[in-house]
Amino acid sequence: MSVSVPARPVAPRSLPPRFAGAAAWAAVPARLLLAGVFGVAGALKIDDPAASVRAVRAYDLLPDWLAVLVGRGLPAFELALAVALLLGVALRLTAGVAAGLLTVFLIGVSTAWARGLQIDCGCFGGGGVTDDPQYGSEILRDVTLLVVAGALAWFGRSRLTISQRVVPGVVAAALLVAGGAGVVVAEATEPAPPTRVPVGVTVAGGIVVGSPEAPRTVVVYEDPQCPHCAEFERTGGVALHDAVAAGRVKVEYRMRSFLGPDSVRAVAALGAAQDAGKFDELRTAMFAYLLAGGHGYSVDQLIALGAAVGLTDPAFVDAVRDQLYAPWAKAVDDRASKDGNTGTPALFLDGHPVDPSVAFDARALAAALQP
Repeated sequence: MSVSVPARPVAPRSLPPRFAGAAAWAAVPARLLLAGVFGVAGALKIDDPAASVRAVRAYDLLPDWLAVLVGRGLPAFELALAVALLLGVALRLTAGVAAGLLTVFLIGVSTAWARGLQIDCGCFGGGGVTDDPQYGSEILRDVTLLVVAGALAWFGRSRLTISQRVVPGVVAAALLVAGGAGVVVAEATEPAPPTRVPVGVTVAGGIVVGSPEAPRTVVVYEDPQCPHCAEFERTGGVALHDAVAAGRVKVEYRMRSFLGPDSVRAVAALGAAQDAGKFDELRTAMFAYLLAGGHGYSVDQLIALGAAVGLTDPAFVDAVRDQLYAPWAKAVDDRASKDGNTGTPALFLDGHPVDPSVAFDARALAAALQP
């Protein structure tokens, strides 16, 4: 690689020549800033394409096939863009692409805020539902970066770059190839469908509690680590339990695991509990543990919670230790994401969403559950 440090950079006609040298040097930290941001963003997402797809889905703006394509290809595209910005090749093009991406991100975050969604932007990994969205700071950050990228695209010159003779078309093709390669690799490494599923699981991956003959059906999305889910169990969950006991309602629990490995372990343990006929008992114990100030679900903690509800059989203990149902837990979470669930807890009564003000009010929910 040869480093080109021209004595007098060629200035665009719109910039007075006496300012061109200073602007060319100022472009160096601007390039490095954008390269660092996109490099870190891509690196933090590239090893977990499922989470990247889930983050894109959470915006609820794209059809699922396109959300999957974007979620899988974006990390590799961002990394390739970071490298191009770092080297300073085809600067007008790469800075323009960066500005375009930032504009898309701004639109996504702004519309999520306007629609009242509670999601993390997913810009640096993670993404999806959050209790504390940071829309204001995310928009401020992206606007700042957009100004930097726009200025670079307009000026189009920088010191400390490799040869300026690189054809922009080649760089554009390289970016597209990188994004496409990300899609191909993510698809090739996608986990196979689980070979083991708990007994009695529905097509949507749910587990039904209550009489199959109950006249009404409630679908509940929960994550074992979700504090709002624990609060729901303390309030509206009591009315739901009473309605199940009275035979008025059956509940299909579709357990999410988007809050990390502890959630996956917990949902996998619930699958093992379902095999032993104690799914609801362990689920209830998990949320009681959460309400009491517990956090995280280690293997030993899950075995202890299981023992507290009578799950002492070696088959359950081995299933928890071996994470027998972890692939199933991840598949159920992905199915819920595909089905459009973007938050927990979420309740649907006979196919219709239940307003949170009703769900968290035991008396109001009890009235709604009447035949």
